[in-house]
Amino acid sequence: MKIRIITPCRIHLSLIDENGFTGRVDGGIGLMLDRPNVVFEASNNAEEFKIKANKYYRESIEVINEIASRVFKAFNISNKNFHFNLIRYYPSHVGLGSKTQLSLAIARAITKLKNINNLNTNELTKLVGRGGTSGIGWRGFENGGFILDAGHDFGIGKEKETFLPSSASTEVDPAITILRYPIPENWRFVLVIPNVKKGAYGDEEVSIFQSNAPIPKSEVTEVSHQILMKVIPGIIKNDLKCFGEGLKSIQKIGFKKIEISLQHDIVKGILKFFEEFGLKAYAMSSFGPSIVGIVESDEEANALLKEVQMRLKPIGGHIYICKPNNDGAKIEYLDDI
Repeated sequence: MKIRIITPCRIHLSLIDENGFTGRVDGGIGLMLDRPNVVFEASNNAEEFKIKANKYYRESIEVINEIASRVFKAFNISNKNFHFNLIRYYPSHVGLGSKTQLSLAIARAITKLKNINNLNTNELTKLVGRGGTSGIGWRGFENGGFILDAGHDFGIGKEKETFLPSSASTEVDPAITILRYPIPENWRFVLVIPNVKKGAYGDEEVSIFQSNAPIPKSEVTEVSHQILMKVIPGIIKNDLKCFGEGLKSIQKIGFKKIEISLQHDIVKGILKFFEEFGLKAYAMSSFGPSIVGIVESDEEANALLKEVQMRLKPIGGHIYICKPNNDGAKIEYLDDI
């Protein structure tokens, strides 16, 4: 049997609490888009273990082997007959959560092929060591949509004892979901990935968390207020202006302000252009450099795309017009040939 998994793409709009005064830390908001995707195929009737990837994604072979090995070990599965093929991937460390989506696709494919059906996505996420700071990617893989997560217990002897990104929190339980709500289907997202330095990761990302946290309590409180009274009502009411007002306020305070301050001038320039162009809503995802401008029709998206293409021409990059993903990853069963 062969299985194909097509994942959504994760936009992380903001962390909430890098102070921890309540005894909890992290928390965040984000949403899932229909592209770019991870497309991963797996079968378990091959003659020998093999990992195949498009030539542009060869660096991902090590990740596939690492994650698959975790799953094989957890369930005492022999890798002898497995064949993996990464057909489509998107760049890592640009703020779009590609490793979480790939890791969950691998774990889900293996367990499906071995008829291990008693594991939920939360358990798979813990198995592959993701979700230790943000709970957006794992819940979005499962259900898509807009997601609000509540982070982790914080303090000596608790889930997290210090401020760390997901990459350095692999033994922590995945962040819990407070709210998952469908993204309005008429919203369109012009996703811009400029050809600049990748977002912070590894030791650099850990250093940023350690040197900038704790965030002042007053800013954490204001971020929470904007999410509760502007961002979430905007999603529920299909009111992009309300949603965007909350996002814009969040970008001027808290951890998101720090993330933006560390960006290349090109990234800051695109955010400024989005404001001058009159967009109701825009945001940078995670540590960047990926940015989304949000509009309410295909016509508006196409017009914005043309404007951004002109501004990005000197430096290059990728631009997508994306739709909401409100369903999560798609699993297809294929006939082996």
